[in-house]
Amino acid sequence: MVKFNGYLNLMSITATVLATLLKDPLTKAFGWTFKEALKGTRNQKIENSLKTLSTRIIEVVKVKTIYKGDDSIDLHKFYVATKIDKIQGSVDNILDISSESLVLEGTVGQGKSIFMRYLTYQEATKGQRVPIFFELRRLEDSQSLKAAISDKIKNWIPLFNDDDFEKFASSGSLVLFLDGFDEVPYEKVGRLINEIEGWCERYEGLQIVISSRPEADIQKSNSFRVFKFSDYTLHEQDKLVDKLVTEEESRNLLKKAIEGSTTEIQNLLTTPLMVTLFVMNYRSNLEIPTNQSEFYKELFSVLISRHDKTKPGYKRGLSSNLTETQLREVFEEFCFTTCNNDKLIFSHAEVIGFIDDCLKRQRIEVSAEKVLDDFSKVICLLLKDGIDYSFIHKSIQEYFYASFVHKKPEKAKERFYLKLRQISQLEKYARMSNITNFLEESDTYNYYKHFKTPALIEYIDCYEITSQSNCIVKNLYIQHVKAMGSFFRLYNKGKIITTLVLLTPPQLKTLLNFVSFIADEDAKPGHGFSLTSNEPPYENFQSLEDFFDRKTLELIYQKSIVIGREILKTRQELNDYINKADEINFDL
Repeated sequence: MVKFNGYLNLMSITATVLATLLKDPLTKAFGWTFKEALKGTRNQKIENSLKTLSTRIIEVVKVKTIYKGDDSIDLHKFYVATKIDKIQGSVDNILDISSESLVLEGTVGQGKSIFMRYLTYQEATKGQRVPIFFELRRLEDSQSLKAAISDKIKNWIPLFNDDDFEKFASSGSLVLFLDGFDEVPYEKVGRLINEIEGWCERYEGLQIVISSRPEADIQKSNSFRVFKFSDYTLHEQDKLVDKLVTEEESRNLLKKAIEGSTTEIQNLLTTPLMVTLFVMNYRSNLEIPTNQSEFYKELFSVLISRHDKTKPGYKRGLSSNLTETQLREVFEEFCFTTCNNDKLIFSHAEVIGFIDDCLKRQRIEVSAEKVLDDFSKVICLLLKDGIDYSFIHKSIQEYFYASFVHKKPEKAKERFYLKLRQISQLEKYARMSNITNFLEESDTYNYYKHFKTPALIEYIDCYEITSQSNCIVKNLYIQHVKAMGSFFRLYNKGKIITTLVLLTPPQLKTLLNFVSFIADEDAKPGHGFSLTSNEPPYENFQSLEDFFDRKTLELIYQKSIVIGREILKTRQELNDYINKADEINFDL
């Protein structure tokens, strides 16, 4: 039997061995019960109870994953040591984090439940306390947590009775891993928190570990410290690839691809789930995505067919009985509609309502519940997280939103892009910026013709840009706050430029960076400017001509002329692209 850092390697532990390890903490908690029981009961009965308890604990390691589909596998085959913010190194035991009761906070795809299961096993192998893993979603309507956990222990140890919970919790031999606080229905939350806080006050030796999504009410309790999951780094990404991919050549190629991937891809691969999807995508298509569009392009098909690859001639049906094309079209409209409603997280009723509306518009007669089942259990791009549903990543919604627009006729897209150009609110811009990136990649012609070119023309007209002059600088006002950096507002003679927020040319942002930098010697490029379509209050702003000395102002003017020429060049390049796309050779 192998030991690492004082605890056993779980992959080599049997129920019999674990029963031996757990005997000491159980005897400490229930010594009197066992002694009394031994007078009239054979020792074998206690041994069998210990073995049953150990077997149930070991079974916690068996989980289903998106990578393997229906097959339950030992989590050690894919688990990579989790890191927690502000804790040095990886965490292999709950005491590596704290000996106090705590909440582990993580978002979708960060592996909260897997980590809780892992910690349960690690605690058991130490042989000092008995870990009980309990999924809070299994609490029945009127059941107390004490009753639920007592019932669970009774199923394993027949000698356990309701009065023994007090002794067990007080003994210092019990640690509770309560998974998924965010899965508790709202009407039960208050009562559950009161019960748990009561335990924290009464049982000094009891450690309670709770997992939850951000902003659950349990995080507000003074009885718990909150620790957050860390994002995946290149080290964790490499380790997970090692676990998932057995072929050395493929494994090395994937790791090199991740290490050399673009910022876009790196920003996606921050959770175990997204790295797993990256691996699945590559193994299906044998291509390394360079941007988000490529990452998601084939993902829908990869996920919908991943169960069928090992069974020639077999095709698994969807719960909805829709074709892959139909299901994708419903999902695309679902993403379009939910994003327009600023929704990333949904209650069950909300998600069913959105799906049902999409089905009606597409004139598809099928149960919204079955479509939801396909979204959440087959393609797994919309996952059940607690009692709610959410996208596994915001960019999923954004990509399929863009895909929905891309498939529309040109007239419809022209109206869409016109509406897009009229956006002026910063909040709306924040929601749409990544969608416009996807559209530029997938719907380049219409994006340039109906959106980017008209927006640039608006800039050129507004700032009177020619190759020799422009009035950009005259319309750039500055508010300089030393404590906070430099802040800028752009406007033109009081006119609100609707595309200002949505599509500021990168060259113009370069100018703002430049001004910000020279305005404050301590500022770094990119520091301290903000844009708005609202007219600024004059008393808080100065024109650049009043703010800078003549020599500095001349540098800014020279920079603005260069910027203006680059904007004109960009417009010409867009026109050339559109004209070339419109060409057709009739000499067949």
